[in-house]
Amino acid sequence: MPVSRYKNNILVTTSEYPYKDILKKRDVSSITHLSFKEFKVLKMRDLEGIEIINHTWGSSDRFFKLASRYYGDPTYWWIIAYYNNLPLETDAELGQVIEIPTPLEYVLTALGY
Repeated sequence: MPVSRYKNNILVTTSEYPYKDILKKRDVSSITHLSFKEFKVLKMRDLEGIEIINHTWGSSDRFFKLASRYYGDPTYWWIIAYYNNLPLETDAELGQVIEIPTPLEYVLTALGY
């Protein structure tokens, strides 16, 4: 069963001043959404036992495709994006070397999942 990156997040309601214009445009008084905890910053000691597979980013690559290929499950795309500090696939450049941390179980443990 895949581990969700939403683990331990809670629903929060936003109705504060900074969002006043957005809320007004949507004709609502508040928005309920998931809160996000900050991702753990990995240290060298966290990476013990983790091996890196280098993958050169191609024009048809997508994080979910790489996760499916290297982890056997496309839902772990976020690990590859997080590890490479690439929030969006559009941030990856053609020919860029993408690091795939393996094995998946070690990576999840290092991230606290």
